[in-house]
Formats: sequence, C-alpha cells, structure tokens
Amino acid sequence: MSARSPADAGAEPQAAHDAPEAHGSPGAHSCPLCGGPARFAFTAEDRNRRITAERFSYHRCRECSSVFLASPPRDLGRYYGGGYHQFDADGQPLWRGDPGLLAAEAWRVQTLRAIVGGGTLIDVGAGAGGFAAAARDGGFEVSAIEMDGACCELMQRELGVRAICTDRPLETLSTLPPARVVSFWHVLEHLPDPAAALAAANDALEPGGVLAIAVPNPDSIQFKLLRSRWAHLDAPRHVCLMGAGALEERARELGLEPVLKTTSDPSGLACNVHGWVYALRNDPSSGAAPYAALRAGVLLAQALAPVERRGCRGAALTLLLRKPS
Repeated sequence: MSARSPADAGAEPQAAHDAPEAHGSPGAHSCPLCGGPARFAFTAEDRNRRITAERFSYHRCRECSSVFLASPPRDLGRYYGGGYHQFDADGQPLWRGDPGLLAAEAWRVQTLRAIVGGGTLIDVGAGAGGFAAAARDGGFEVSAIEMDGACCELMQRELGVRAICTDRPLETLSTLPPARVVSFWHVLEHLPDPAAALAAANDALEPGGVLAIAVPNPDSIQFKLLRSRWAHLDAPRHVCLMGAGALEERARELGLEPVLKTTSDPSGLACNVHGWVYALRNDPSSGAAPYAALRAGVLLAQALAPVERRGCRGAALTLLLRKPS
C-alpha cells in the first residue's frame, strides 16, 4: 500500500539519532481534526523503516477519538527515506507487476464511475501513479498532485497523466477547476491539518461530486490489539488516524453526504494481511517478510476475517462522500 508525504516531505533524509529521544509530551494538545482536547495514549518508534531511534508521543482526542502525533517533527520530510515510492531495477513502478494492487485500483475506479459516471478527477498524493493510470483508463480526465519529482516525471512521460509537482497540495487544489472526483488515497493521515485538507477538497468539488478517502482505521481490531506495534500506525509519517465517525461528522459539517463506507474493499483486505504479517516480525524494516511470518500472517488474517469484516473493523477504511447537487 503506497502512502503519501506531507507538505514538507521534500527534505533530504538525515542520519538516525544515536540515542532514543521523545517527540511530544503527555501535556495538553488539541485534535487536528476537530480541535477537541486530548489525552496521552502511548509512544511509538519508527518500527517500519528504522530511519530514527526516536520515540513519538501519540494522543487520543476526547471528543472524536482520533489518534494523533502530539508534536509532529518540523523536519518530517527526513523520515521519508529513499525508496519510499518503490521502483524496480528498470525504473518501473512495482504496482505494474502486482495483480493485487491493480485489482484494488480497478475496484476504486469502477466504484467511482458507478456513482459519478465520469468527468474530471484530481488525485492528491498520487505517488507513482497506480490509481491515476487506472482512472485514466477508466475514462476520467485525470490531474495528479504529487511532490516526488521522479513520480511526476513517470506519470507525465509514461502514463500520459497530467502531473503537478508541488509540496503545497492544498494551495494547488484551489487553483484547479472544480472536479467530479477528488481522491485522497492514504494521504489524509500524513497531513498535519486534515480538517483544512477536507475543506479544501470540498471546495474543489463540483456539485454532485465525490470526495474519495482511504485511511488507516483506528477503530480496527488490529489497532486495539497491537497499538504501537501496528504497521499502519507508521510513526511518525502518519500524523493523524481518524475513524469513520470522526470523518463523517466533519464531512456533515462541510455539507458532504456519506455514500459508501467499508473496510472490506480489495485494498482494505490487503491491509488486513499486511498488518498481521508485520506484527509477527521483529524488524519489518529489514526487507521482505520471511516465508514463515508471511504464511502465519495470512492464516491469522483468514481466521479473523469474520471479525474484521463485521462493523468496519478492518485495518483500512474507505469512505466516499458526495457534495449535494
């Protein structure tokens, strides 16, 4: 599952600190989604990539239950080391050879076409262009917003997708014509101000248009059991984890109407397996999962599938929100 960088993620990565140090404190912090008061929840390390030995303090909002990084590092870009968007030895994005990812993107396009028919689509944080290419092939007129220069060059040169290279995605949204779809596929959790991102996306939609969101699900069984060991926490790159209730409440304040909510779409089901496999590994940053961990994670996901598919308890939430006509 690809993830997206925050607005300042263009900085060069620096060497990891020699000794652990805590980012944030148990003091008072306000929720970046609803502004409510919060309480200290736990600390977490960069288990996924091991770019740093620091620990990061997460808080939980008392009002909307979002879980967020109490004090995001000002140099957050350095935690996105080389290889964040994965390419093969020939410079091709790995999604091209991954049937699971291709199926997930095709499901997203088909679902959106069933709701809006077609038209212009803006993909914010497009990464290496997997969804943008699928949307183009599905008949949408696509503009991609991405800060990674290599990804933008690939989309322009090989995919035929208009790519806007910028580290100010919300400002860029305001300069584009209204769109039938604005998508934030695993982007919102990386942004320090998700409330502002939702408002900017709403402003960028045509009447009757759809805002498409996928985020790690803090209401999931995995997060309740694994907490700081959960792969989809991805400290410190995931700044804020927002559940369905919190996002729907914010959407209603903006006038958006939920039309689909699921954690059992193809991407969500893949995130379930990914989460269990990573939890069984001592060092997920060391490379591909050993066969034993991979097999055990798949079996665990299969055994828990009835629980994860009930009541949106899966690892990743997909939410489609429509702007009234």
